[in-house]
Parts: sequence; structure tokens; C-alpha cells
Amino acid sequence: MPIAQLENLDMYYEEHGSGEPILLAPASWWPSDTWNVGVVPALSKQFKTITFDCRGTGRSSQPKDGYTVAQFAKDCIALLVDLGIARCHAVGFALGGQIMQAMAIARPDLVATLTIAASGAGARTLAGGPRSVSPDTEREIQAIGFERYIRNYIENDTMAFNPKFYRENGRVVAALADAVWSGQSTVEMFRRHEEARLTWDTLANAPAVKVPTLILCGADDDVARRGSTPVGTARRLAELTPAAELFLIPETKHMTFWDGTGGLVALENFLLRHSISARR
Repeated sequence: MPIAQLENLDMYYEEHGSGEPILLAPASWWPSDTWNVGVVPALSKQFKTITFDCRGTGRSSQPKDGYTVAQFAKDCIALLVDLGIARCHAVGFALGGQIMQAMAIARPDLVATLTIAASGAGARTLAGGPRSVSPDTEREIQAIGFERYIRNYIENDTMAFNPKFYRENGRVVAALADAVWSGQSTVEMFRRHEEARLTWDTLANAPAVKVPTLILCGADDDVARRGSTPVGTARRLAELTPAAELFLIPETKHMTFWDGTGGLVALENFLLRHSISARR
């Protein structure tokens, strides 16, 4: 089992394929196995994919502290250094987008391109007010159980998947739900990762990004999340991030890379247009 022994953290990671490296950062409380549902098999045909379990998830260790976006980004930087990777494409989904944004700002020398997919606004709403985590989460977990709560986040056609795709691709939905659940440990650790979303202001930090950036989101990813929607955040990020490209995937909801193939196609096209070798 590949483990990178970093400072105060044993981080599980996987590498697949060959070519220019892509670091794939998962959503909050999602393990690396989620990327193996469709994404790694597709990208590893042309690239070297690197996936990992954030601290507190999956097969990585569970330090008592450090559950902030800035620390997650430092963990990613340490992993790249440990693996001897001098430059990569940084791709993040949801909270992973915030992590990759933080890494691109801290170490632009390591990041050839940045892709932020379906990320939230972070610490503040689109209107500028403070955000908070949902007060209903603990009540819902107590009512239906932790596993059902996690699976419900994936197994729906209101927030997660386009209804047509959801009806016709039950195996994909089930595989993703299984992968997400497989990396959970405790409700307390889950809450730490939820709260980490509020430790980073995605919109305020956007102007500091200085690398080619793709802002990617489902065009129908419009379910409100306590003062923001992913598609609304994507549009604002594209305005605030220097020279960013915005692509809104038609007929796609929150599962950007799993709700059909549009997200993966857009990502691959962007990476091929901004290859590391061409920028040397």
C-alpha cells in the first residue's frame, strides 16, 4: 500500500498511467477511490494520474488537527515533493478545487494549470456575508444513519445527477456511492471536513491565481448551498480569476466528472492545450 510519510501525516496515494502528471484532489470527506470510478481509467490513457486520501479520510492517518484548506494544500505540496514531481496539472472537485487553488497560489512553480470544478464559495456567500455549515446535518444523520446520509448525497437526481443519466446509469451511481462510503471513518471526522470548507475564501483568493485556469461546472448545478450555488460560484470565479476559462457543462448537475462525459472531455481538451512541455 503506497504511503508517503510526510510531516505529522501518513498519506495514502496512487499513481496510474504515464505522461504529464495530474494531481486530483477530492471533495471534502471523499476518499481517492472516487476518482477510480471512470476518471482515472480515462485520464491515465494520456496522463499520469496521482490521487490521494486527505488527512482523516480513507487510508491516510488521522492527525488531531490541520483540517483546513491551507493545510490540505501544504499536504499536497509535500506529497509532490516526496514523489519528485516538479510540475503538475492541479485538478480539484468541490473542496478539492479550493485545495488546488490554495496550492497554486502558494507554489505556482509546481502548478502548470489549475482546474476548479464545482467548488463552493468557501468562507463567504456570493453576496459577501459569512457562510456556515448546515445545522440539519447531525439531525439527519441521527435520523437515517451515517451510511445512508452519505449515500443519499450521491444517490439522487435533484442535486447530484441529471435525471436521465441517473435512470440509465445505475451502476455508475452505485459505484460512486460505494467509493464515497468506503473512505468514511467517524461522524466527527466527517464534520471536520465539512467545516474545512469555511476556512478558505475561494472568491477573495481568486485574483491571486497566476496560472492558466479552467473553471468547470455543470450548467444545472444550481441547488443552493447556504448562500451560494456551484454554478453561481463558477461564474464569479471566472470573472475574478485572471485569464480563466469558464466551461459550463450542458445537462450536468453536481457530479461534474461522473454525470456523463462532458466534464472529462472539457478537462482533457484544456490540459492538451496547456501542456507542460509546451510551456517550458
